[in-house]
Amino acid sequence: MTTSLMLQRFIIGLPAALALSATTSQAADLNARDFLSAPAGTSIGVLYLGNEQANRFHGAADPEGNARLDVNALAYRQIWFSDICGRLCTPQFVMPLVEVDARLPGAAERERQSGLGDPQLGGTLFFVDRPEDRVASGLLTMLTLPIGEYDGQRPGTSPGANRWGATFVFNYTRGVGEKWVLEANLEAQLYGDNGDYLGMTLEQDPLYRLQAFASYDLMDNTYGALRLIHAEGGALQLDGRALDDTRQRYTQLGVELGHQLSPRHQVMLALSHNVDTDNAFHGSQALLRLARVW
Repeated sequence: MTTSLMLQRFIIGLPAALALSATTSQAADLNARDFLSAPAGTSIGVLYLGNEQANRFHGAADPEGNARLDVNALAYRQIWFSDICGRLCTPQFVMPLVEVDARLPGAAERERQSGLGDPQLGGTLFFVDRPEDRVASGLLTMLTLPIGEYDGQRPGTSPGANRWGATFVFNYTRGVGEKWVLEANLEAQLYGDNGDYLGMTLEQDPLYRLQAFASYDLMDNTYGALRLIHAEGGALQLDGRALDDTRQRYTQLGVELGHQLSPRHQVMLALSHNVDTDNAFHGSQALLRLARVW
């Protein structure tokens, strides 16, 4: 086995875990109608229950096809709608708990870790906010703090990533007709260095994603949505050495169903599946979201 391939197998778990935890612990994955705003002074608490499972890893790091992944995550998100920015903005934070059970590419045994993931702070600054027309546009910025639980000898399954991160999402939302809402989100995930990765320094290129939604009002209090996520990037370097076959590319398709239980309570279920994957786990995702408005 070449040295490059050995290193590749050692570090491949990190981008896989990052791609996985985006929905639940890093709150990078969006849902339909996330940018339809509320009046200033509104506060929303959101609880996410997420799971991702994969029985395959698509990439050169796992030629035997033995890699497996099972992640459960619980995350709480608090959002405030405010005019302190001179226009509508939404200060917010995310606190995740993560359980990872995985057999990483090239590993002889499964590993399991659980604990506090890396929390996030940030918010959305709205450039356009016309809820009466269902038209909105804004920039979501989230800073990831490297204070989650981390094991430098088992980094691929650690709940935290031991590095700073920043996520930027530009959104445009527009209502079409009386019942449709179309949305496009352009996203960039930027990563700091991890100086304790198996005794070495891990660097990662930015990951760029498109997230798109088409949602439809099934009833006054219920909507259904189709979702598309496409990602490119995230190649790795270890101690300054570029690692072959670590640039990720994946496409996910999914559906969502949201229901307004009462004026203050909403429940949403999302299911998605990777339809095309390179250098990442190829699996399915499920998310249950509960929200309460104050």
